[in-house]
Amino acid sequence: MQNQFDIAVVGATGLVGGALVELLGDAPLPLGQVVLLATEESAGKRLSVGGRHIAVRPLAGFDFSEVQIAFFAVPEAVAAEFAPQAAEAGTTVIDCSGAFVADHEVPLIVPEVNPEMLADYRERGIIASPSPGAIQLALALKPLLDVAGLQHINVTLCEPVSASGREGVDELARQTARLMNGQGVEPGLYGRQIAFNTLPLVGDLLTSGASRAELCLVLETLRLLGDPALRINASAMRLPVFFGTALTVQLETVHPLDVGEAASLLAQVPALMQAEEARGYASAIPDAIGDDHVWVSRLRRDLSREHGLNLSLVTDNLRKGAALNCVQIAQLLIKDHLG
Repeated sequence: MQNQFDIAVVGATGLVGGALVELLGDAPLPLGQVVLLATEESAGKRLSVGGRHIAVRPLAGFDFSEVQIAFFAVPEAVAAEFAPQAAEAGTTVIDCSGAFVADHEVPLIVPEVNPEMLADYRERGIIASPSPGAIQLALALKPLLDVAGLQHINVTLCEPVSASGREGVDELARQTARLMNGQGVEPGLYGRQIAFNTLPLVGDLLTSGASRAELCLVLETLRLLGDPALRINASAMRLPVFFGTALTVQLETVHPLDVGEAASLLAQVPALMQAEEARGYASAIPDAIGDDHVWVSRLRRDLSREHGLNLSLVTDNLRKGAALNCVQIAQLLIKDHLG
Protein backbone atom coordinates (compact mmCIF):
# COMPACT_ATOMS: atom_id res chain seq x y z
CA MET A 1 0.00 0.00 0.00
CA GLN A 2 1.28 3.48 -0.87
CA ASN A 3 2.48 5.51 2.09
CA GLN A 4 0.12 8.26 3.19
CA PHE A 5 1.34 11.70 4.13
CA ASP A 6 -0.06 13.99 6.79
CA ILE A 7 -0.33 17.50 5.39
CA ALA A 8 -0.93 20.95 6.83
CA VAL A 9 -2.28 24.00 4.99
CA VAL A 10 -1.08 27.17 6.71
CA GLY A 11 -3.35 30.08 5.85
CA ALA A 12 -6.25 27.81 4.97
CA THR A 13 -8.88 30.57 5.19
CA GLY A 14 -7.08 32.95 2.80
CA LEU A 15 -7.61 33.15 -0.94
CA VAL A 16 -4.67 30.95 -1.95
CA GLY A 17 -5.20 28.72 1.08
CA GLY A 18 -8.81 28.22 0.05
CA ALA A 19 -7.70 27.24 -3.46
CA LEU A 20 -5.24 24.76 -1.92
CA VAL A 21 -7.96 23.24 0.25
CA GLU A 22 -10.17 22.86 -2.81
CA LEU A 23 -7.43 21.27 -4.91
CA LEU A 24 -6.33 18.86 -2.18
CA GLY A 25 -9.78 17.30 -2.25
CA ASP A 26 -9.29 16.28 -5.89
CA ALA A 27 -5.52 15.94 -6.24
CA PRO A 28 -4.00 12.45 -6.65
CA LEU A 29 -2.02 12.77 -3.44
CA PRO A 30 -1.82 10.00 -0.82
CA LEU A 31 -3.42 12.11 1.90
CA GLY A 32 -3.43 10.98 5.48
CA GLN A 33 -4.37 13.52 8.13
CA VAL A 34 -5.08 17.05 6.84
CA VAL A 35 -4.54 19.91 9.26
CA LEU A 36 -5.88 23.38 8.47
CA LEU A 37 -4.15 26.28 10.21
CA ALA A 38 -4.91 30.00 10.34
CA THR A 39 -5.12 32.89 12.80
CA GLU A 40 -6.82 32.67 16.17
CA GLU A 41 -9.77 34.61 14.71
CA SER A 42 -10.37 31.89 12.11
CA ALA A 43 -9.92 28.95 14.47
CA GLY A 44 -12.99 26.74 14.66
CA LYS A 45 -14.23 27.37 11.12
CA ARG A 46 -14.92 24.13 9.28
CA LEU A 47 -13.75 23.56 5.71
CA SER A 48 -14.33 20.61 3.41
CA VAL A 49 -11.37 18.67 2.03
CA GLY A 50 -12.45 15.85 -0.26
CA GLY A 51 -15.67 15.34 1.67
CA ARG A 52 -14.00 15.57 5.06
CA HIS A 53 -15.13 18.51 7.20
CA ILE A 54 -12.12 19.75 9.12
CA ALA A 55 -11.99 22.44 11.80
CA VAL A 56 -9.39 25.15 11.39
CA ARG A 57 -6.78 25.23 14.14
CA PRO A 58 -4.64 28.18 15.27
CA LEU A 59 -1.16 28.36 13.77
CA ALA A 60 0.44 29.63 16.96
CA GLY A 61 1.59 26.72 19.06
CA PHE A 62 1.04 24.03 16.42
CA ASP A 63 3.53 21.15 16.56
CA PHE A 64 4.70 20.67 12.98
CA SER A 65 6.14 17.27 13.80
CA GLU A 66 2.53 16.05 13.39
CA VAL A 67 2.78 16.42 9.58
CA GLN A 68 5.26 15.54 6.84
CA ILE A 69 4.40 18.33 4.38
CA ALA A 70 3.16 21.86 5.07
CA PHE A 71 1.86 24.29 2.46
CA PHE A 72 2.37 27.93 3.44
CA ALA A 73 -0.09 30.39 1.87
CA VAL A 74 0.40 33.32 4.23
CA PRO A 75 1.98 36.80 4.20
CA GLU A 76 5.77 36.86 3.88
CA ALA A 77 6.37 37.87 7.49
CA VAL A 78 4.35 34.92 8.78
CA ALA A 79 6.16 32.49 6.49
CA ALA A 80 9.55 33.90 7.46
CA GLU A 81 8.73 33.23 11.12
CA PHE A 82 6.99 29.87 10.98
CA ALA A 83 8.35 28.06 7.91
CA PRO A 84 11.85 27.59 9.42
CA GLN A 85 10.21 26.31 12.62
CA ALA A 86 8.28 23.76 10.59
CA ALA A 87 11.42 22.68 8.72
CA GLU A 88 13.32 22.29 11.98
CA ALA A 89 10.55 19.98 13.18
CA GLY A 90 11.21 17.72 10.18
CA THR A 91 8.36 18.95 7.98
CA THR A 92 9.00 19.72 4.31
CA VAL A 93 7.66 23.20 3.63
CA ILE A 94 6.22 24.30 0.27
CA ASP A 95 5.89 28.07 0.45
CA CYS A 96 4.19 30.47 -1.97
CA SER A 97 4.48 33.62 0.16
CA GLY A 98 7.52 35.00 -1.64
CA ALA A 99 9.57 35.04 1.56
CA PHE A 100 12.29 32.72 0.19
CA VAL A 101 12.44 33.44 -3.55
CA ALA A 102 15.79 35.24 -3.23
CA ASP A 103 17.33 32.60 -0.93
CA HIS A 104 19.54 30.42 -3.12
CA GLU A 105 19.60 27.71 -0.46
CA VAL A 106 15.84 27.29 -1.05
CA PRO A 107 14.96 25.75 -4.44
CA LEU A 108 12.46 27.74 -6.48
CA ILE A 109 10.40 25.25 -8.47
CA VAL A 110 7.97 25.04 -11.36
CA PRO A 111 7.77 21.27 -11.98
CA GLU A 112 7.39 21.65 -15.75
CA VAL A 113 10.46 23.94 -15.92
CA ASN A 114 13.17 22.87 -13.44
CA PRO A 115 12.18 19.64 -11.62
CA GLU A 116 15.83 18.63 -11.26
CA MET A 117 16.37 21.46 -8.76
CA LEU A 118 13.94 19.94 -6.28
CA ALA A 119 16.66 17.66 -4.86
CA ASP A 120 18.21 20.74 -3.22
CA TYR A 121 15.29 21.01 -0.78
CA ARG A 122 17.14 18.97 1.83
CA GLU A 123 19.50 21.89 2.51
CA ARG A 124 16.80 23.87 4.35
CA GLY A 125 13.71 21.68 4.18
CA ILE A 126 11.88 24.51 2.36
CA ILE A 127 10.73 24.69 -1.27
CA ALA A 128 9.59 27.99 -2.77
CA SER A 129 6.80 28.30 -5.32
CA PRO A 130 7.23 31.43 -7.50
CA SER A 131 4.84 34.28 -8.10
CA PRO A 132 2.06 33.82 -10.69
CA GLY A 133 3.87 36.08 -13.14
CA ALA A 134 7.15 34.16 -12.91
CA ILE A 135 5.38 30.80 -13.32
CA GLN A 136 3.75 31.98 -16.55
CA LEU A 137 6.83 33.64 -17.93
CA ALA A 138 9.15 30.71 -17.25
CA LEU A 139 6.72 28.20 -18.76
CA ALA A 140 6.53 30.20 -21.98
CA LEU A 141 10.22 31.12 -22.23
CA LYS A 142 11.73 27.72 -21.40
CA PRO A 143 10.98 25.93 -24.72
CA LEU A 144 12.03 28.99 -26.75
CA LEU A 145 15.25 29.36 -24.77
CA ASP A 146 16.15 25.69 -25.20
CA VAL A 147 15.74 25.74 -28.98
CA ALA A 148 16.51 29.26 -30.18
CA GLY A 149 18.20 31.02 -27.27
CA LEU A 150 17.05 34.35 -25.90
CA GLN A 151 18.79 37.70 -26.05
CA HIS A 152 16.40 40.11 -24.40
CA ILE A 153 12.94 39.99 -22.80
CA ASN A 154 10.62 42.89 -22.03
CA VAL A 155 7.60 42.00 -19.93
CA THR A 156 4.69 43.95 -18.48
CA LEU A 157 2.98 42.33 -15.52
CA CYS A 158 -0.68 43.17 -14.88
CA GLU A 159 -1.69 42.13 -11.38
CA PRO A 160 -5.24 41.77 -10.02
CA VAL A 161 -6.20 42.95 -6.55
CA SER A 162 -6.45 39.34 -5.31
CA ALA A 163 -2.63 39.26 -5.42
CA SER A 164 -2.93 41.43 -2.29
CA GLY A 165 -5.16 38.85 -0.60
CA ARG A 166 -8.70 39.22 0.62
CA GLU A 167 -8.02 42.81 1.69
CA GLY A 168 -7.41 43.80 -1.94
CA VAL A 169 -10.59 42.09 -3.14
CA ASP A 170 -12.63 43.75 -0.40
CA GLU A 171 -11.21 47.18 -1.19
CA LEU A 172 -12.02 46.97 -4.91
CA ALA A 173 -15.53 45.70 -4.19
CA ARG A 174 -16.19 48.40 -1.61
CA GLN A 175 -14.86 51.26 -3.74
CA THR A 176 -16.73 50.07 -6.83
CA ALA A 177 -20.01 49.87 -4.93
CA ARG A 178 -19.57 53.36 -3.48
CA LEU A 179 -18.67 54.95 -6.80
CA MET A 180 -21.57 53.25 -8.59
CA ASN A 181 -23.85 54.79 -5.97
CA GLY A 182 -22.44 58.28 -6.42
CA GLN A 183 -20.38 58.21 -3.23
CA GLY A 184 -16.75 59.17 -2.82
CA VAL A 185 -13.93 56.85 -1.76
CA GLU A 186 -10.87 57.26 0.39
CA PRO A 187 -7.54 55.69 -0.66
CA GLY A 188 -6.78 52.61 1.41
CA LEU A 189 -4.54 49.62 0.79
CA TYR A 190 -2.98 50.99 -2.39
CA GLY A 191 -2.69 54.64 -1.41
CA ARG A 192 -4.81 55.60 -4.43
CA GLN A 193 -8.29 54.77 -5.65
CA ILE A 194 -8.16 51.33 -7.31
CA ALA A 195 -11.74 51.09 -8.62
CA PHE A 196 -11.93 52.25 -12.29
CA ASN A 197 -8.23 53.08 -12.14
CA THR A 198 -4.84 51.61 -13.04
CA LEU A 199 -1.77 51.96 -10.87
CA PRO A 200 1.74 51.83 -12.39
CA LEU A 201 3.29 50.53 -9.18
CA VAL A 202 3.06 47.08 -7.58
CA GLY A 203 4.92 46.60 -4.32
CA ASP A 204 7.38 48.89 -2.61
CA LEU A 205 9.41 51.33 -4.69
CA LEU A 206 13.15 50.58 -4.47
CA THR A 207 16.00 53.08 -4.60
CA SER A 208 16.79 51.94 -8.15
CA GLY A 209 13.38 53.18 -9.28
CA ALA A 210 12.11 49.64 -9.89
CA SER A 211 9.37 48.19 -7.73
CA ARG A 212 9.83 45.11 -5.61
CA ALA A 213 7.36 43.18 -7.77
CA GLU A 214 9.37 44.02 -10.90
CA LEU A 215 12.66 42.98 -9.32
CA CYS A 216 11.17 39.75 -7.95
CA LEU A 217 9.72 38.82 -11.35
CA VAL A 218 13.17 39.19 -12.94
CA LEU A 219 15.03 37.33 -10.18
CA GLU A 220 12.52 34.48 -10.04
CA THR A 221 12.55 33.98 -13.80
CA LEU A 222 16.35 33.97 -13.95
CA ARG A 223 16.45 31.37 -11.19
CA LEU A 224 13.82 29.17 -12.82
CA LEU A 225 15.51 29.24 -16.23
CA GLY A 226 18.97 28.77 -14.76
CA ASP A 227 20.53 31.42 -16.98
CA PRO A 228 21.67 34.47 -14.99
CA ALA A 229 22.99 36.09 -18.19
CA LEU A 230 19.49 36.61 -19.60
CA ARG A 231 18.46 40.24 -19.92
CA ILE A 232 14.94 40.75 -18.61
CA ASN A 233 13.26 44.12 -18.16
CA ALA A 234 9.99 44.15 -16.21
CA SER A 235 7.24 46.65 -15.53
CA ALA A 236 4.29 45.96 -13.23
CA MET A 237 0.82 47.51 -13.03
CA ARG A 238 -2.13 46.98 -10.70
CA LEU A 239 -5.43 46.60 -12.54
CA PRO A 240 -8.96 47.04 -11.09
CA VAL A 241 -9.86 43.37 -11.65
CA PHE A 242 -10.42 40.73 -8.99
CA PHE A 243 -8.63 37.70 -10.44
CA GLY A 244 -6.27 36.74 -13.27
CA THR A 245 -2.61 37.69 -13.70
CA ALA A 246 -1.72 38.75 -17.25
CA LEU A 247 1.61 39.38 -18.98
CA THR A 248 2.54 40.97 -22.27
CA VAL A 249 5.94 39.77 -23.47
CA GLN A 250 8.32 41.06 -26.12
CA LEU A 251 11.37 38.86 -26.70
CA GLU A 252 14.30 38.50 -29.08
CA THR A 253 15.75 35.10 -29.89
CA VAL A 254 19.40 34.41 -30.69
CA HIS A 255 18.56 32.19 -33.66
CA PRO A 256 15.72 32.80 -36.12
CA LEU A 257 12.35 31.42 -35.01
CA ASP A 258 9.19 32.12 -36.92
CA VAL A 259 5.71 32.32 -35.42
CA GLY A 260 4.72 28.83 -36.53
CA GLU A 261 7.84 27.27 -35.03
CA ALA A 262 7.31 29.14 -31.77
CA ALA A 263 3.68 28.01 -31.61
CA SER A 264 4.74 24.39 -32.15
CA LEU A 265 7.27 24.61 -29.31
CA LEU A 266 4.73 26.14 -26.93
CA ALA A 267 2.19 23.47 -27.89
CA GLN A 268 4.53 20.82 -26.49
CA VAL A 269 4.15 22.22 -22.94
CA PRO A 270 1.02 20.65 -21.38
CA ALA A 271 0.56 23.55 -18.96
CA LEU A 272 0.24 26.03 -21.83
CA MET A 273 -3.03 26.44 -23.72
CA GLN A 274 -2.99 28.41 -26.96
CA ALA A 275 -6.11 30.32 -27.91
CA GLU A 276 -7.71 29.27 -31.17
CA GLU A 277 -6.88 31.60 -34.03
CA ALA A 278 -10.56 32.15 -34.75
CA ARG A 279 -11.03 33.69 -31.30
CA GLY A 280 -7.98 35.87 -31.61
CA TYR A 281 -6.94 36.02 -27.97
CA ALA A 282 -7.41 34.63 -24.47
CA SER A 283 -8.52 36.62 -21.44
CA ALA A 284 -9.00 36.01 -17.75
CA ILE A 285 -12.75 35.69 -18.33
CA PRO A 286 -13.92 33.33 -19.74
CA ASP A 287 -10.67 31.44 -20.36
CA ALA A 288 -8.27 31.49 -17.43
CA ILE A 289 -10.36 31.85 -14.28
CA GLY A 290 -11.13 28.43 -12.84
CA ASP A 291 -8.79 26.77 -15.37
CA ASP A 292 -5.46 25.09 -14.65
CA HIS A 293 -3.53 26.33 -17.69
CA VAL A 294 -1.50 29.34 -18.65
CA TRP A 295 -3.23 30.73 -21.73
CA VAL A 296 -1.12 31.98 -24.63
CA SER A 297 -2.40 34.31 -27.34
CA ARG A 298 -1.42 37.19 -29.65
CA LEU A 299 1.72 35.29 -30.71
CA ARG A 300 3.15 37.40 -33.52
CA ARG A 301 6.29 38.86 -35.03
CA ASP A 302 7.82 41.95 -33.48
CA LEU A 303 8.24 44.14 -36.53
CA SER A 304 10.88 46.31 -34.80
CA ARG A 305 13.36 43.45 -34.22
CA GLU A 306 14.88 40.96 -36.63
CA HIS A 307 14.38 37.99 -34.34
CA GLY A 308 11.56 39.47 -32.26
CA LEU A 309 8.34 37.83 -31.08
CA ASN A 310 5.42 39.16 -29.03
CA LEU A 311 2.87 37.19 -27.01
CA SER A 312 0.33 37.54 -24.23
CA LEU A 313 -0.15 35.26 -21.23
CA VAL A 314 -2.89 34.98 -18.61
CA THR A 315 -3.66 32.55 -15.81
CA ASP A 316 -5.78 32.14 -12.71
CA ASN A 317 -3.42 33.58 -10.13
CA LEU A 318 -4.94 31.53 -7.30
CA ARG A 319 -4.85 28.17 -9.12
CA LYS A 320 -1.99 27.59 -11.58
CA GLY A 321 -0.38 30.79 -10.35
CA ALA A 322 -0.15 29.50 -6.77
CA ALA A 323 -2.12 26.57 -5.35
CA LEU A 324 -1.78 24.14 -8.27
CA ASN A 325 1.95 24.74 -8.59
CA CYS A 326 2.31 23.92 -4.87
CA VAL A 327 0.30 20.71 -5.26
CA GLN A 328 2.38 19.71 -8.29
CA ILE A 329 5.55 20.30 -6.28
CA ALA A 330 4.16 18.01 -3.58
CA GLN A 331 3.36 15.34 -6.16
CA LEU A 332 6.89 15.49 -7.53
CA LEU A 333 8.36 15.51 -4.03
CA ILE A 334 6.44 12.39 -3.00
CA LYS A 335 7.19 10.59 -6.27
CA ASP A 336 10.93 11.25 -6.41
CA HIS A 337 12.02 11.93 -2.85
CA LEU A 338 9.54 10.83 -0.18
CA GLY A 339 7.66 7.92 -1.74
